[in-house]
Amino acid sequence: MKNFIEYFYNVKIDNITMEDKFYTFYSNDSLYKLYVYEDYGDINLIYNINRKMINNTLVSEIIVNKDNEIVSIYNGVKYILLKIYVNIKNDISLKEIVLLSKSDATGDLNINWGSLWEKKIDYLENLINENGKKYPLIVDSFNYFVGLAENAISYYNMIEINKGYQYVISHKEIRFNDTLEDLYNPLNIIYDYRVRDVAEYIKRAFFVNNKFIWEELKVFFRDAMITVFEAKLLIARLLYPSFYFEMYNDILIDNAEEKILIDIISRIDDYETYLGNVIGFVAHYYNLEEIEWLKKNHSNI
Repeated sequence: MKNFIEYFYNVKIDNITMEDKFYTFYSNDSLYKLYVYEDYGDINLIYNINRKMINNTLVSEIIVNKDNEIVSIYNGVKYILLKIYVNIKNDISLKEIVLLSKSDATGDLNINWGSLWEKKIDYLENLINENGKKYPLIVDSFNYFVGLAENAISYYNMIEINKGYQYVISHKEIRFNDTLEDLYNPLNIIYDYRVRDVAEYIKRAFFVNNKFIWEELKVFFRDAMITVFEAKLLIARLLYPSFYFEMYNDILIDNAEEKILIDIISRIDDYETYLGNVIGFVAHYYNLEEIEWLKKNHSNI
């Protein structure tokens, strides 16, 4: 692997270590990580976004090989090299997310969350129908979280979409254990509505016990000046249980232990109250359609 890296990327390295799905090494005091290529979507689009960001943010830089190619192949395996500028394991914050979304990189796309969510549910239902007997926790909890997702879809479908919207830097996912380095990983970056990451952060905050979330939200709504359209998108995204579906995928596709769901399932009543509180908080600023089944849990913040 060392010889492959030095030859294909014209760097000199002393040693290299392997972690999970990437290799780590230093060259000229700079940190690099060589990732096994997965389905990151349109890699050329990701690279072009990355080129727009590297001079204005701390996002890691995609390094092309000696043939000016984004993806390199070694022993039949595809790899992508990143130069890391933020090697910090600190927790992410809503402030960092908002700053990244203000990057000059914007895109014109046609995104339909409702349609994407419907396809996701169909895909997951097929998986559980084929493998359900192996996963009793998923079988017992799946219908509840599908119900949440269907509520999110219904809410989204009521929104009059702004077709001239300028999409901003967002992330495919923001997971419970993500750090600043993960936030600045270009392989996780996409274009989407600017409230996508905000909603994912709010959901994450509950399960990582972020006691500062309400202060962060007050600052966000004071400074961000989001529109009513974006506020409604935020609510739809909050209702969608992305965290559950991510873990579901980890279990059925990546062979994670099913017990990772226990904390989520055991706290669902408190999570409903939390959702009601967040939606009530947003409703202080915007006139929003009520979520009837959560209304009983609303409280003033």
